Amino acid sequence: MQHAQLLESVRQDVRASFTAQGVEDVDDCCETILIRDGFYCGRRFACDSHRAIWFVEEKVIKFYGPSGEFLASNSIEESRDSAAA
Repeated sequence: MQHAQLLESVRQDVRASFTAQGVEDVDDCCETILIRDGFYCGRRFACDSHRAIWFVEEKVIKFYGPSGEFLASNSIEESRDSAAA
């Protein structure tokens, strides 16, 4: 899967997870590219008071609640499977 397709799959997973967590306007989320030591390492998504971070090398999306508490972690394989369904 090309990076653009994978990114869209991650976006869909993040929106679906935010909706399941009670976030109302998932179309008004902020997306930020993450750079570490000058190299692309993932994306950060913020919507309402919820956050999600996609770590490219770890192949995982981690979700955080309104108080910054860790809520869940989804592997990229789960995102790809849900996008294909």
